[in-house]
Amino acid sequence: MKALIVEPSRMIRNVFISLFTKNNIHAEGVETASDALAELEKESVDFLCFSMQLKDMTGLDFFALAKERGLIGKHPSILLTSSQEAVPRALSLGITQCFSKNEPAIFENYVNHWAGSGIAKLSGSALVIEDSLSQANHLVRLLESLGLRAQRVASGEAALALLAKQPFDLILADYMLEGAMTGLDVIRKTRIMPGRAGKVPILAISGFDDTARRIDMLRSGANDFIQKPVVPEELKVRVSNLVRLRQALDYLEEQHNILYEMAMRDRLTSVYNRHYITERAPTLIHEAEAKRMPLCLIVLDIDHFKRINDTYGHATGDAVLIAVSGALSEDIGAQGTVARMGGEEFMVVLPGADGFAGASWAEKLRETIEDLEPSGLLVTASFGVAQLRPGEGYETLFRRADLAMYEAKRAGRNRVVSASEIQPR
Repeated sequence: MKALIVEPSRMIRNVFISLFTKNNIHAEGVETASDALAELEKESVDFLCFSMQLKDMTGLDFFALAKERGLIGKHPSILLTSSQEAVPRALSLGITQCFSKNEPAIFENYVNHWAGSGIAKLSGSALVIEDSLSQANHLVRLLESLGLRAQRVASGEAALALLAKQPFDLILADYMLEGAMTGLDVIRKTRIMPGRAGKVPILAISGFDDTARRIDMLRSGANDFIQKPVVPEELKVRVSNLVRLRQALDYLEEQHNILYEMAMRDRLTSVYNRHYITERAPTLIHEAEAKRMPLCLIVLDIDHFKRINDTYGHATGDAVLIAVSGALSEDIGAQGTVARMGGEEFMVVLPGADGFAGASWAEKLRETIEDLEPSGLLVTASFGVAQLRPGEGYETLFRRADLAMYEAKRAGRNRVVSASEIQPR
């Protein structure tokens, strides 16, 4: 990247050159408009900065002449002036922005921001949907110059098949495509896809100068639109904005998921808490009924836990809870869900397990806890097991398992009782 500073003062030129150099941008300085025009004729620049008062003409006249010759217009052109009276005319000519020489810090912030956004490479993948091979190759090269991996397909049908198999961070969709589908069809069908695929940023492209068609593509779900022939600098800016916005939204979503996960976890043991299981269990029950599969719920309570706290202290009690929850999680693994309901009471939900399998799991867990001996203590637990009945809700299922657990306590503790064994009173 290159910057050109047009400024009669050598000291100011050197200050500005050092500012760009600090941002890893090559900068050159000239003192007259004629020298600047000669430099622009030889090589285009990425950033043009010029003073209002030059030795051979005004900054406004210089800009108008450079624009007339087609030497500028695709990159920032910044006017430095001590007078605000010239600002309206400068902006009307097409000058990007005006800064006061009396406030150099504001200009420095602008340059820092521009340099940061222009130099930083993007990451991710893009899908180019374009029927013209030459146009597609041109777009792919531009995207790869930004740091993106790019794939090209010529039809909407091929694009949708690819989107269903792999994720992308950006889609560039031309209106006219091979096959029966248009780019508009691709946009509409993409937006109804489930999950992240349906939220991917879409940059619509068309060679038609048709306002109604452009509005229709935007209304159907395109995030932005660019007209053919594509100006490389404009495409890069629009692509960068879309990809960075998507990445920012992904980050926010990830943080939201982390916060949600933290809210649904027990702080001491790291297993799920009562709030999570109360929210999740009805869904698991509904899924079991829809698939006509069994489901079992286990409630367990550590025996004589109050005595452990009173005798050995709460630190030891916490160590016992952590050891028990860890053992439960390790034994159950992906077979079910473990949650701490509060105090020394835990719950295990086992989708796909009938009453016999649930009781077998509970017996295995009982033996695991008995063998733990956390902090050198013999620890046991009492278990209640209940299998889901047709049409039964979570509250009723939990109540039956809880009653079975209390029956295990009443019968002497350190045992498993199934709800089916309890005689109604």
